[in-house]
Amino acid sequence: MRPETYEDWPAFVRSRPLVTGDAWTTRVASLLGVPQPLAVPTPRVVDVSEAGGLRTTELAWSVGFGPDLHAWLVHPTDADPGELPGVLALHSHAGIKSIGAKRLLAVPEAAAYQAAFEDGIAFANNVAARGVAVLAPDAFSWGSRRFDLSEPSGQLADLAGLLDGAGVSGVDLYDGLAKLHEHLVAKRAGAMGTSYAGMIAHDDLTSLAVLRSLVAGPIGVTGFSGGGGRALTLSALEPVDKVAIVAMMATYESLIPDYLDGHSWLLHTPGVGRVLGLPELAAGRRTHALQVAYCEQDTLFSLAGMEAADEALTRLFSGATGSYRGIFVPTPHQVTREIHDLVADFLTA
Repeated sequence: MRPETYEDWPAFVRSRPLVTGDAWTTRVASLLGVPQPLAVPTPRVVDVSEAGGLRTTELAWSVGFGPDLHAWLVHPTDADPGELPGVLALHSHAGIKSIGAKRLLAVPEAAAYQAAFEDGIAFANNVAARGVAVLAPDAFSWGSRRFDLSEPSGQLADLAGLLDGAGVSGVDLYDGLAKLHEHLVAKRAGAMGTSYAGMIAHDDLTSLAVLRSLVAGPIGVTGFSGGGGRALTLSALEPVDKVAIVAMMATYESLIPDYLDGHSWLLHTPGVGRVLGLPELAAGRRTHALQVAYCEQDTLFSLAGMEAADEALTRLFSGATGSYRGIFVPTPHQVTREIHDLVADFLTA
């Protein structure tokens, strides 16, 4: 058996109970079908590099099925991460699955993505330079956790033939196939009693546990676009100190029907929207500090839907022990330099 084919995925899901905890954790985990992770993983060191005053350590660990999960710990070279606060940086979707968390690092393979979506800035490095330890993990179906699509069949084989005929090859071919494959993975997950979002949350829970084992200070979680969706889901399942979301917040009502096609399965698990909206998920226990950056020219959301979410979050946090700040920036769906600074300031204050 080749682990990258995920042949052991169904048995893992069948063998694991759903995540439980306080009433909020149990409710969200039940809605998404999140399997309980195994014991806190012990990561192994794959590689270490230093540049620009930062040390980057590539780590890897088993989550119990499929290929090992790889993550990158970035922190100032002269600091011990065990004495620093921690930030879990969750990568976006972007229709790119050949790489995951590497898109947040200062590496050559991330340059095109960063130029298109991040104002040319390596998100993890930018935050780590403020004096924190940043862990950037791959997620289920991305990067090190991607599926092997080298021998496609059925619908994937048909698409592979079309893409090959159009001269598409390499990572572009993989990413083209992965867009359709996500629908198939979501179907399989639902049939198993979990969900695509639930499996991503499972992986993110293991990454959060690893980060907690490596740092001493408070924990912040952040993400852009799909990474923001991962951040709000993770913070609903496991309390953290701070959550920073970029370009991933609106009301469900504003997304249906015209905006759903531009989104993935990551945030739209069947049945969830009937009982919980995105603002309610992000507010959760209302004990954390939440910052949401809204991109006013974002074509993935209506401005009215973003404004309604901002109003809902303001109302939900009224009188809470936690806090909320919504910031509207006149930009399309991207992380501008201004937003990078807003997020880094918030997470490291």
